Amino acid sequence: MKVRLMLLSLVVLVVAVLGVIGLKIKSKIANKAAVVAEGQAREASANAKAAPKIVLPEAGPLTEVLHVGGTLRPEAEVDLAFKMPGRVVEVPVKKGDIVLEGAVLARIDPRDVEAQAEQIKAGMAAAKAQAGMATDALRRSKNLVAAGAATEQQVVMAGGQANLTAASIAQVEAQGKAVDLMKLETKLVAPIGGVVVRAPSAPGFFAAPGNPYFRIERLTTLKFTANVADRDASRLKTGVAIALETDNGIQATGTIDMLIPSADPMTRRVPLEASVPNPDGKLIAGSYVEGKVEVNAPHNVAIPSTALLTGDAAAVLVIVEGKLVRRPVTLLRTEKDKLLVTSGLALTDLLVANPGATWREGDALPADTVLPHAGASSPRDPSPTN
Repeated sequence: MKVRLMLLSLVVLVVAVLGVIGLKIKSKIANKAAVVAEGQAREASANAKAAPKIVLPEAGPLTEVLHVGGTLRPEAEVDLAFKMPGRVVEVPVKKGDIVLEGAVLARIDPRDVEAQAEQIKAGMAAAKAQAGMATDALRRSKNLVAAGAATEQQVVMAGGQANLTAASIAQVEAQGKAVDLMKLETKLVAPIGGVVVRAPSAPGFFAAPGNPYFRIERLTTLKFTANVADRDASRLKTGVAIALETDNGIQATGTIDMLIPSADPMTRRVPLEASVPNPDGKLIAGSYVEGKVEVNAPHNVAIPSTALLTGDAAAVLVIVEGKLVRRPVTLLRTEKDKLLVTSGLALTDLLVANPGATWREGDALPADTVLPHAGASSPRDPSPTN
């Protein structure tokens, strides 16, 4: 009896195990059928969708405009101060005057210097008189030695006195030259021609040495100064024209004449200067202006802006063996309704112009898809042309 019960339990257990295995097999078959059905449905859906517009990339522009912001500076500028102290008795110029190189800007009262000059003149006369007497004494001492009426020591002493008076003359001459220079310094002279942008309003004040009372700027030509990124500096060169425009719409053209091949290690920017003619004075020194320089563009192709897929990284859909494949690209910039791409695409690549949310990677193209080049027998076997 016990044996039969055991056999019956074993049979029941085997039947249960086989039932479970059969259910798993049926589930796998059902899942496989579902995957196949999904693929068939997806393909059917693709065939049911309107065919996408397929385009070829176009050759991009050979040049581009580089925008540079900077400041206009005077071509030359100088601050002027007296080298010696004194009372300013004349200021023949005022702010806004245009002066030539060598023009007198101010004068210091010269009477103190003139008095020193008179002292030097009197001192020179006295020194020359002493020199004459010393020379005569030396001559007489030599004659007395020859006659046996004087000693050699007397001759030496007379010679020393003559040398001393000669040194005195040289000293007075040096003092005279110093006074002559002081006479010149009583006048403050413009070292360059230009516009007086700073000047005292009236004479009568006491000038302190080194204090810049005057400033002259040459404004007939201005300097456009800017700093460009190191990656852009390599695309620029001296002698190239730069178009400038102020905030109020005044336009001018300059020429790049300095580009220092050394970037600031902190900002990675390179100093640039351009000469800008300003004969009519319309451009204002110190103002900010925008500059534009035409430079060679990197190799690029143009595609419709609608071809870009949504996502963090720039990418498009291209046709590979009749299927759509996601292709990462590197963008240069947007130009109107076009995207300029520097890498990732060739002129022979076929891409979807308007994927939107309809087309995605892995989709098969409908049979009625029109390719933009001749010689393609079907969308599943495109033959790109060069």
